[in-house]
Amino acid sequence: MISRLLLRWIARSPHLLAASFLSGMFLLATSTFRAAQAQSNPPVAECNQFADVVNRNQEILAAFETEINNFSDNASQAESLEDIQSAASQYVDAVDEVTSNLGTLATDLESITFSDNQLSTYRANYVAVISGFNDALSIVSEAMGNVAGSESEAELSESLEAVQTDTVEAVGQIEELATGESDIIDGVNDYCGAS
Repeated sequence: MISRLLLRWIARSPHLLAASFLSGMFLLATSTFRAAQAQSNPPVAECNQFADVVNRNQEILAAFETEINNFSDNASQAESLEDIQSAASQYVDAVDEVTSNLGTLATDLESITFSDNQLSTYRANYVAVISGFNDALSIVSEAMGNVAGSESEAELSESLEAVQTDTVEAVGQIEELATGESDIIDGVNDYCGAS
């Protein structure tokens, strides 16, 4: 019974993870960059490149949120050890996919050659946010992997308690990262002349 109740709490917690990070995600004002070409000090093409890559995170995180919703539905209906293991495996797969996609986004952003030093700084800071988000998710994913591999109710109970602890830690990290991400986006928007 405790295992099911704890799993239901954890099933809601990933929404906190996604919502915390999504709350910090803002679309860069790409069209405003393009409209302000004559007024902008930094190279407009570089601002647009930055915006185009960073805006992809909206699609990545929307897909992740869908997977987390599916996980939550499955986890809340779990009745047996096998059901819980299956739901936990689904969560691990969703995290693997989002961290891979965000890693690709970071690599794509790093591959852009910026002549503008300030944009290079914003890029480095943004890549650090992505890396931090991936690290926070990996903490919970590793704990959830132990849930998926639990072979008994006792082992499952211990694994679920670890997931709860790790989720609280990860949510704190993600909330900080979301604030930093928001500051970066605001800085890029101001710097590139977006209003």
